[in-house]
Parts: sequence; C-alpha cells; structure tokens
Amino acid sequence: MAQLNAGGGIGVVNYYVTWPNDGVLSLIQYRRFFQQEFCRTPIYEQKQIWNQVAQNINLDHPNFAPTKKQCRTKWNSLKSGYENLKRLLNGNPEGFPTHTPTLHDEHFHEELSDEFWLAEPRVRAARRNQVDRRRYEYRERRRSRSRSSHHRHERRRSRSRSPRRERRERRERRRNYSLTPVIETDTVIIIK
Repeated sequence: MAQLNAGGGIGVVNYYVTWPNDGVLSLIQYRRFFQQEFCRTPIYEQKQIWNQVAQNINLDHPNFAPTKKQCRTKWNSLKSGYENLKRLLNGNPEGFPTHTPTLHDEHFHEELSDEFWLAEPRVRAARRNQVDRRRYEYRERRRSRSRSSHHRHERRRSRSRSPRRERRERRERRRNYSLTPVIETDTVIIIK
C-alpha cells in the first residue's frame, strides 16, 4: 500500500512516504474535521492536533503509518498544489511562478475546492489562529505589487511626516532658495 523510500547523499539517508490515495483522502477529511481546533490553537501547540490526525489515519489504514510531521508536510503540499492548479486553470492572470501539478493535486482538486481551511469559525478574535488565512493574504499581497497598494502607502506617508523628513525638506527648500539667480541693479536686488 504505502512505500517507504530511502535515498540520499553520502552519509545521509532521507526517508519519505509515498501516500496512497485513500490515505490522502483520510488526511483531507481529518483536517476538515479538526478545522475549528486548528483555528483555536496557536501554531506551536498544533503538534497535538497533527498527532491526533496521524493516529486516526493509522487506525483507518493499518498498513500505512505516517507521522504527525509527515501529515503536516503532506497537508501543506496539498494546499500549495491546489493553489498552483487553481492558478493554472484560471490562466495564471497574475503571472505567478507555477509548476507541473502532481497526480494528488489533480486527483484531490475537487475535494479541496471549497477551501475550508480559509473559513473563519465563530470564535473570539483573540484566540483565533488565522495562520492559513494570513499566509494566503500575505502571498496575495506580495504577489500583487499593484499601483493601488503603492498609492495607499504614499497617502499614508504624506499624512504623517517624520521630523527627519520635515528637516530634510526644509533644507532642500533653503538650498533651492539660495540657488535661485540673483540679479543686482544699482540699489535694488531682485530675486527671481
């Protein structure tokens, strides 16, 4: 069912798990089931939830025993693969770097299409763990270097000038003022 593969360089052995389709489906279902727990729990305490997910998958599939780290890594891989395939299907209008989708990306695209990990549950804002949503928003902000965000920053800067910036502007005005041409006549000095 699942294969444990070893490969690596000199003195280093890397073990990775080839996930079967039913194991990936179980991972998605358990991740969906524990969504509210993931939202309520800070990242540094989510190891316990991933441990529960791994144990449940181990119970459902006796021949396949992923660890909590493997479950978390596979979940992150599925999410990024879903976003990649979604971009490819939409024609990649933003021009983000893409890669060839894996078989799991294509096979489970429909299962992930509701993007349940982005939905906010009804919990107190102070306890809300918005990591998935923040990460998604950060990627979108970072990738869409649009003029609107540039103008927003310019407006903010013009409203609140720092003392250093004000001093620099005053110095430039004085410098420009002193560099204006001066024409001397008999008694009157005219500054243009």
